[in-house]
Amino acid sequence: MRITHVPLPREETLAVLGPHWPPRPGATVARIGLTVGIDHGAVAVHDTDDQPGTTWWVIDGVIPPQDAGPAPVLPGCPLVTVEEPAESPPLTPVPAPLVS
Repeated sequence: MRITHVPLPREETLAVLGPHWPPRPGATVARIGLTVGIDHGAVAVHDTDDQPGTTWWVIDGVIPPQDAGPAPVLPGCPLVTVEEPAESPPLTPVPAPLVS
């Protein structure tokens, strides 16, 4: 397996990912950033050297599910499930101060 990386600015990567970022709760993502030090851009995974690979977009060191398919299983890169966001406490209205 060979992995190639094309670094891109975060804003450009976000523009390409569109509806795939942020990943939805319950989605499985690959955390590639901690293992190979990739933050943003494209990662191509070549299973065989003489064949084209599959390319995924990487944002914030994470490969979310996208049109290329589910996040790839890569050596040393854990697959994790995106959790539901913690519920925010209900907002308590605070009266505005009186101005005289």
